[in-house]
Amino acid sequence: MDSDRARRWLVFWVVLVAAPCVARGAAAPEKFSLKSVYRAGELSRVEVAMQVGGDVKLVTDGKSKTLPMSVVANLKYDERLMALGRDKRPVRAIRYYDDARAAIKVDKGGEKPTLGDRHRLIVVDKPEKSAATLFCPTEALFREELDLIDVPGNTLVMDRLLPAAAVALGESWKPTDQVLADLLGLEAVSWADVECMLGEVKDGVAAVSAAGSLSGAVGGVSTEIELKIKYKFNLKSNRITLLALLIKEKRSVGHVGPGLDTVAKVIVTIAPIAKSENLTAAEIQKLPQKPTPELSELSYLARGGRFRFNYDRRWYLTSEDPKLSVWRLLDRGELVAQCNMSPLPAGKKPATLAEFQRDVQNSLGKNFGQFVRASQNAHEAGYTVFRLVVHGSVSQLPIEWIYYLIQDEKGQAVSLAFTFERDLSGRFAEADRSLVSGLRLGEPQSSTAAKPTKAR
Repeated sequence: MDSDRARRWLVFWVVLVAAPCVARGAAAPEKFSLKSVYRAGELSRVEVAMQVGGDVKLVTDGKSKTLPMSVVANLKYDERLMALGRDKRPVRAIRYYDDARAAIKVDKGGEKPTLGDRHRLIVVDKPEKSAATLFCPTEALFREELDLIDVPGNTLVMDRLLPAAAVALGESWKPTDQVLADLLGLEAVSWADVECMLGEVKDGVAAVSAAGSLSGAVGGVSTEIELKIKYKFNLKSNRITLLALLIKEKRSVGHVGPGLDTVAKVIVTIAPIAKSENLTAAEIQKLPQKPTPELSELSYLARGGRFRFNYDRRWYLTSEDPKLSVWRLLDRGELVAQCNMSPLPAGKKPATLAEFQRDVQNSLGKNFGQFVRASQNAHEAGYTVFRLVVHGSVSQLPIEWIYYLIQDEKGQAVSLAFTFERDLSGRFAEADRSLVSGLRLGEPQSSTAAKPTKAR
């Protein structure tokens, strides 16, 4: 074979072999952009259905007890986006709940928490690097109401599950620990192995599934979660329209809550709407939209209406009956202090500061050390306030107590006893004063927003 003919055969084979390679390159898998597009002011209708079943674990007097529990909850609200962050994702929205209710069963007991009519307007503030805060812009919520509406699957968080770049069918990606914490309402995620995958695109809707496990913390205790997620992304509207969560959780018994061994199912549906009668622009402009310290506080009304106050969300009610309510202060997940509150019967309270000191010293017994401060002041509401700061010890551990007796001219009175380790005084930071300043005696229950059934 001459050299010219050999070159022609070589070119022929090169073209023949290369052709399939070119064809394969042209058939690269199609990729889909799953990127949400938002506009400030747009409206959505959101419905949340949640079911929880399993056990709660309690520890009383050193003995553990396991009780069966179940929850069925339904939330329906209109939502208007109010602000977008630097990444063009929502950081603030305002909602109007026309339906917010649950049925809770623990052992043989049952409760049905609801959202009060005066608290149906809710602002959701979600800074880019912080957890979401839900608050009522007109008056403080009860803790029970906040627990009812602050559920997994926040609409301001869910789109952070989406991939940063376009993906092909079968391609996977991992959400960050912070996204998972925000989505599930955890304080932190210490470890996670959760992977999302684009499974199908049909009729302009992308179906994504995710599964895995994670470890985190909530209420100052550890929790282990097995998680499954499914959601649908509309490629035309560039929005998630359905989110389904299956959360299998084992949570340790904590300082302010029981342990859990539960399975929760949460389904969130989102649909655009043209208008909302309850979220008109004119009405919204009148309302504060950022969670000031006052608006972030929660409200408490004692049984029987003997007293009420607003308080920092770090305080948790752990026990309550007509004669005593027990509160605990958590700071960054750690127990800092406890406060016992008791309404006093008429005619059975100390009349002078010296009598109050004597009663406190007798109650502490061998744990008493010394009075550090003793004062009598006028409350801003016109009450007389006795305040004692006491140092002592319990099992050789240095303790500080702050005792209050608050009484009005009609003889109504309440006593408060704050207790904390002296080493924690800096973190306590006079939390007693802010709580006491807002306390009010003897307000009849009918004159305030009705207290909802507990959701804890």
